[in-house]
Amino acid sequence: MIIRHGWQGTPGVLSQREVEFTLAVAAGLTDKEIAREAGLAPDSVRKRIANAMYKLGASRRAQLVAEAIRRAVIAPLAVLMAVCLVTVGAQPDINHDRAQRQRTTRVRPYQRLDAIESPFDYV
Repeated sequence: MIIRHGWQGTPGVLSQREVEFTLAVAAGLTDKEIAREAGLAPDSVRKRIANAMYKLGASRRAQLVAEAIRRAVIAPLAVLMAVCLVTVGAQPDINHDRAQRQRTTRVRPYQRLDAIESPFDYV
């Protein structure tokens, strides 16, 4: 599994480099920015992205990302985080009652502004 730019991807249909560059495209990076990160020429990056587009049958970069998501080649990292949160949320929270008690004890009563006497009233 490859994790880059808030996205995760798995090689299979696409090579590892093609998945990395598809993740970068999904994050909104340009060919020059991807090339700078990878230490390659922008033409090399452009060719890898073109290969990925050909393999997934996409004609544009946005279509590449959509098709890669549809085929489960890439996914937003938020999906992985949501799965982790659901599994953590399934476990009982021992400190929940304690936190609830602390929250209720910190509540302070308030007074209406018109009920408070102003020090300027006595002058």
